[in-house]
Amino acid sequence: MVSELVWQHREVVGEDEWSNLPITAEHALRDALLSADPRVVGAAVDEILALDESYLDDYPDMTTRYYHLTSLAHLLREDTAQARTALASLRDSVEKDNQYLGTYFAQAFADALEGFLDHDEQLVQQALDSLTAYHEDVRGGGDGTAELLDHYTCAYLILAHHRGMNVHVDNEYVPAELYDLEWGSVELPEDTPDALRDLYENAAPIA
Repeated sequence: MVSELVWQHREVVGEDEWSNLPITAEHALRDALLSADPRVVGAAVDEILALDESYLDDYPDMTTRYYHLTSLAHLLREDTAQARTALASLRDSVEKDNQYLGTYFAQAFADALEGFLDHDEQLVQQALDSLTAYHEDVRGGGDGTAELLDHYTCAYLILAHHRGMNVHVDNEYVPAELYDLEWGSVELPEDTPDALRDLYENAAPIA
C-alpha cells in the first residue's frame, strides 16, 4: 500500500519517499513472498509493474534495484521474455559504481533470477548461498528483525520451493519452519482495514 500511495501522489510526497520507491517496493515484494500468499504477491507484483522505466532518468543509482524488481515481477507473471530483458539490464548494471544496491547483493539476485528462468537448481542454490553469506557478513549478530531473520534468502527459498526446486539453506538466520510452509491464500482477520481488504480481495494471484 505504501508503494501504491507514493506512486499515486508522487508530485506531492517528499523527495526521499519518491527516490526510495524501489527500495520500498523491493521490501514489499520480499515480504509478500514471505507470506506465501499468491494474492499478496500478486498485489505487490502489479504495483511494481506500474513503475515506469522513466523513473531511472532521475534516479540512475536505482537501476539494479529497478531491474531486479521488474525481472522478478515479470517472472512471477510468467512473462519470460520481459523477465529475461530486465535480467539482462540488471546484469549490465551490476558492476556500476553508482548503484545503491551493491555489486555482491545484485549479482546474487541476478543469479537467482536466471536460475528460476532456466530451471537451474544449482544456480538458485548458489544465489541462496551468496545471499546467506552476505547476511552473515553484513547483518548477522544483532538483535533486530533485520539481523535475526535473513529476509531475502527466506523469500527466495520460499519461491524456489513453490516452483518445485530442491534447494536448502542450513543457517541460523533461516528458520526451519520455512520448509513446512504451504503456499496458499489466507483468511483475513475481522479487524483488517477496508483498504487492505479491498487490495487483497481484488488482487490477481500469481500462479
